[in-house]
Amino acid sequence: MGQDWERLQTLVRHVSTEFPDAVFIGGIAVAQHAKQFNPALEESSHDADLYISLAGKNEMRDRYEVARNERLGKDSVLIDGEDFDLYVERQHRLAIPYDEIAAHSQEVDGIRVAALEHLLILKLDAAGDRWGSAKGEKDLRDLARIVSLMRAPREALLAPHLDERRLGLLGDLGRRRDIFQRMGLNAHEGSRLRRTFDEHLARIRRFGGHELGGLSL
Repeated sequence: MGQDWERLQTLVRHVSTEFPDAVFIGGIAVAQHAKQFNPALEESSHDADLYISLAGKNEMRDRYEVARNERLGKDSVLIDGEDFDLYVERQHRLAIPYDEIAAHSQEVDGIRVAALEHLLILKLDAAGDRWGSAKGEKDLRDLARIVSLMRAPREALLAPHLDERRLGLLGDLGRRRDIFQRMGLNAHEGSRLRRTFDEHLARIRRFGGHELGGLSL
C-alpha cells in the first residue's frame, strides 16, 4: 500500500503507546478492523483522527504542538511532521461521547480503535457532510466495510444513535449495488460480502425501527 501508509501506521502505533487513552477513529480505524477480520477489505488512509480525554490532551500539549480550530470544533496535533485531527473529550461535535467510545474500544495490532458500531455512526455523519465528493466516495466504501466486518451488529451500541438522517443514509448505501466492485474485489468475494452486508443492514434497520431502502434488490 506504499511507504506513506506504512509510516502513518507506525506513527499511529507510537501515539497509541505514548497515550493509552487515545482512541483512533475514521479511516485508519476501519483499516485496522479490516486487517484483523478480512485483509481483503483494508484500504489505506491519508490521515489519522483520534479521540482523547482532557487529561490526555494536556499531556499531549506538554510534548507536541496542539492547535485549536473553533470553527470545526476540533484540534490538531503535529507529530513527527504528520498532522493528526484531534477530538477532545467534551470539546468536539462528534455524536458519541468520549467515555462511550473508550469503554468499547479495542486494540488491534498495537493501535487502539473505536468499535465498529461507533465507527458506523461517526462515518455516517462524515459521509452525510461530504456526499458526492471524492472523500464522500471513500466514506461510502468505509461504511460498506464497517457493516460487513461486524461479527453481529450490537443493538446496545447502535440503537441510541440511529436517527432518521442516519437511517436514510444507510438506505442510500444499501442501493449502491456496485460498492464492493469499487473495492477491487472479485465477483465471488464481492457477492459473499454483499450477502453479509445486506443481512447486517437489515438487522441495523430493526434496531432503528425503520425500513431502509435498497435491502430487497
